[in-house]
Amino acid sequence: MKRIAVGLLSTVVGGTLLMGATPASAEQAALSVRIDSVNPNPVVVHDDHDTRVTIRVRTTDATRVELRLKPVSDQFRTQDAQEPRAFRDGDLWRFTTSFDESDFEGRWVAIADAYDKDGKKETHQVGFSVEHEESKAETRIYRFSADPGSVRKGRSVYFTGRLQVNDDDRWKSLRGEEVEIYFRKRGSNTWKYVTSADTGWKGTFRAKARASRSGEYRAVFDGTDELAESVSRSDWVRVYSRRW
Repeated sequence: MKRIAVGLLSTVVGGTLLMGATPASAEQAALSVRIDSVNPNPVVVHDDHDTRVTIRVRTTDATRVELRLKPVSDQFRTQDAQEPRAFRDGDLWRFTTSFDESDFEGRWVAIADAYDKDGKKETHQVGFSVEHEESKAETRIYRFSADPGSVRKGRSVYFTGRLQVNDDDRWKSLRGEEVEIYFRKRGSNTWKYVTSADTGWKGTFRAKARASRSGEYRAVFDGTDELAESVSRSDWVRVYSRRW
């Protein structure tokens, strides 16, 4: 893990990291500190991935800034601590760190402590939130087809395909899920719902609709809490009128 969840998480920028410092003037500006932003906010953490966070702090007359991040909770977690990296450009101090799934989910607070050369201290704090989001399993619609490719107006168009899920880099069938069929006529940017079908054995689905005009069809799986959505390739069908 990248920090301690309760307690001090700080970085002091000094020595060679104090870039852009201005010489002392006859009238020194009053010491001040303000946290401009916590980005992103909320901090969304996915399974097995770190989410990078940047905290921007503005100061005047500060020679040292410390940053603390802590959850608004009575819970205590022992975690490995890693100091956030800090960069200074004049009065702007930028801290970067990361969160992962072991961090507390809920409200947090960022606290910036600024010190001047005489040791005077000013503090500012802002709240932000951390959310955990489980990664969804990748899905695909395999070998979608709208047949026949050329059909008389009023006759049926038949749709087939297979819904699959990626399980440890192997595509496996998804049974009992709904797949929807959409149509877009020539020259249009709008997809119109046509029909739907549930997947059966080996993830296959079958449906039909009456042909009315030429255009393209595609299948859509909206996904679930555990499964990601997917869209098939489109398949063109030409519709012609009855010839006498």
